[in-house]
Amino acid sequence: MIRRTLALAAFALSLGVATTADAQDATPVALGDADIVIVLVEDAGQVTTVDLGDAGPSAGDLIIWGPNPLHDETDSDTDATTQGVCTALHSGDCLLIETIVFPDGSTLELQGVQPGTPMESTRSIVGGSGIYLGASGVVTVEPSADLSVWTKTFEIWLPGS
Repeated sequence: MIRRTLALAAFALSLGVATTADAQDATPVALGDADIVIVLVEDAGQVTTVDLGDAGPSAGDLIIWGPNPLHDETDSDTDATTQGVCTALHSGDCLLIETIVFPDGSTLELQGVQPGTPMESTRSIVGGSGIYLGASGVVTVEPSADLSVWTKTFEIWLPGS
């Protein structure tokens, strides 16, 4: 009897979660002002392309970078670094995973799709460590035309804020 009650409760809860997910998909929720806004500029010095697909640029190729230093808007070194990998997709875009490491060891973890041409894009902050433990948010990325400089504006929400 207890098992049947627990199973029914779990089933009812799963229906509620599915309903909530559907409602969230249809109506995005504004988070309000970010707890922290940081602008960091990357000079893309260490970048390696690994040709794993067909010869030349193709799906499956990897772009690996870092650690590359991050500067603030006045070009002062912040002692933070960025490193990551972008896996090329058939469309010419790539699936990006990036880690920002700050001088105190705190990190921000980013994911997103980087367009195959130099243009503004956004990435999700999917977590962090240290002072950014449980962080979420968005990063707006603006690359230079030659992809040598990347300006990244972080809008960070912290848990409990």
